[in-house]
Amino acid sequence: MENKKKKFSYTNFHTLVFVIAFTPITLYAFCKFQGRAYGDKLSILIGMAVFAVLQAFVQSRFYTLEKKDEMVQYNLARANKITLYTVLTVLFGAVLVNDYLFKGLICSDFCWITVMGAIALRSLLFMLFDAPSAKDMEEE
Repeated sequence: MENKKKKFSYTNFHTLVFVIAFTPITLYAFCKFQGRAYGDKLSILIGMAVFAVLQAFVQSRFYTLEKKDEMVQYNLARANKITLYTVLTVLFGAVLVNDYLFKGLICSDFCWITVMGAIALRSLLFMLFDAPSAKDMEEE
């Protein structure tokens, strides 16, 4: 019996990555805005990591990722470039604010929010770049 795996597109993959990376940031922001203590941040991050590993297992078992064509590579390169510049700008700005305006900005919360935000931004940008435009829809 031959094992037929369903095709899994890069857009679907990056949609899942975006949701996995953006959920802890959203939970953190909502708890901060409501004035409640955030609770155990590590347990939320571990829970999201377990979810990501389970999703990767299901994907590897039942799905095959489509081959990267030139357009996917181009869109990933654009998303990586913008994400890199954004992260460097945020870190540079945070260091300046931390040194000259108020101390204590750079902490563990800032570090994991920056990392998860960069992952979410990369996936979001890829999804935006990979979305078919109205011009492409007219040609079909």
